[in-house]
Amino acid sequence: MLTKFDEFHCHQIVDTFDHVVDSDRQWTEKFWCNVHDTTGKLVLATGFGVYPNRNVMDGYGCVNLDNKTQYNVRLSRELRPQIEELKVGPLSWEVVEGLRKIRLTLGDNEYGISYELEFVGRMPAHEEIPQVRRDKGRIFMNTCRMAQLGRAKGWIKVDVKTYNVDENSWRAQRDHSWGIRMGVGAPETGVQSPDISFFANLMINWLTAQFENWGVHYYLIEKADGTVEYLSGAVVYGFEDDREAIPVVAVDHDFEYHPNSGRMKSGRVVLTAADGSKTELAMRQLTTMYLMGGGYIGYNGFYHGIWMGPYWTAGEKWDVANPEVANKVHGLDDTVCEYRCGDEVGYGIIENLILGSFPKYGF
Repeated sequence: MLTKFDEFHCHQIVDTFDHVVDSDRQWTEKFWCNVHDTTGKLVLATGFGVYPNRNVMDGYGCVNLDNKTQYNVRLSRELRPQIEELKVGPLSWEVVEGLRKIRLTLGDNEYGISYELEFVGRMPAHEEIPQVRRDKGRIFMNTCRMAQLGRAKGWIKVDVKTYNVDENSWRAQRDHSWGIRMGVGAPETGVQSPDISFFANLMINWLTAQFENWGVHYYLIEKADGTVEYLSGAVVYGFEDDREAIPVVAVDHDFEYHPNSGRMKSGRVVLTAADGSKTELAMRQLTTMYLMGGGYIGYNGFYHGIWMGPYWTAGEKWDVANPEVANKVHGLDDTVCEYRCGDEVGYGIIENLILGSFPKYGF
């Protein structure tokens, strides 16, 4: 099927743009963005998934207000024939300027939140090291990802109140990934499942921290015995700075969790860069975005990439001030943090997920 994308001189395979190079049903392209103020008052997360071999596009928008109430909207539609725009009902994602500006929109809906925002990159996007894993002759992970730190501007409406978002007091971070990955759709049946013992007894830790003229981000997968299975990240500088990004080659961490839960409270990390320099960050939680509201790890029968019909939407409001509710919806969370590095104060998020036993932190 021809689309407007086929006019551009950037084909990579002998086919039209509505096909990808691999027929694996797990082939996915994902977009994610987090926007938050610097007080913990409000945090927003939004994202899209495109699944060419499932003929599905889905997305979500979530807002946590005062770390007390989280509003969630999840949407899904049939991908074809409208592959040319990232839009599901009132939710859309538009590239305004490649690697610089993204427009994020959620129009009127029945779930109590809407927004019109623009992500503005402050530092160049950084390409992470690809992740590739095979098992029993099958590739079950082959993914590329980029990450970028920036600011945001626009507005967010929660119920009847509108909050202005400005670049001075709001921060933003985003990523974009594509390839074959696990956790897409409902678990497969009728096939031998891959050996996922690799995911037992480990910590997945993704961190972003943005200061006035520089920032850092990393993605760490560490086993309970301290073995680092994957690490990719960089110290990055603003567009106006001539310094190039410096890879992060080691992370020493010391985290504190809320009692009887895996929810992040505070911590400290020491990052070692490829040039031998070390950066110490002390962090404290400002608020948390519970990404289960967007469908991560699945929620109420919805999984990313699952066929929900030609058009589907759902949503709800959570009382996350209640620890029982917060623990129930805890999974992959965006914990918004204030960071301190010497005399500098910065902001960002940390995603921290422990699977199985991890004695260092009492799990």
